[in-house]
Amino acid sequence: MDTTALKMVDNLGLLQDQIEALQEQAEDLKSKIKLLGAGTYRGSMYVTTVKLTPEKKTVAWAKVAQELKAPADLVAKYTTVSYNIMAAQTEPLEN
Repeated sequence: MDTTALKMVDNLGLLQDQIEALQEQAEDLKSKIKLLGAGTYRGSMYVTTVKLTPEKKTVAWAKVAQELKAPADLVAKYTTVSYNIMAAQTEPLEN
């Protein structure tokens, strides 16, 4: 492998490490903003809107699968439950 390829590989790795660290920081800040509760929060450059979805309804696929006599392993593999889903979205402010 030539030195150009080595440099590109190392630069890519460094960038991916930086991106991961920044994503962790962003998730930490999102979590802190979500603790403020549902609402709109304005900074000097961005606005973040926090929305609470108190309940998410889904089809009772387990019962459907049971009626279709699907194996329990298959039903368990695709079963999820979600409550109190909170999302935050940040966008640039328009001047």
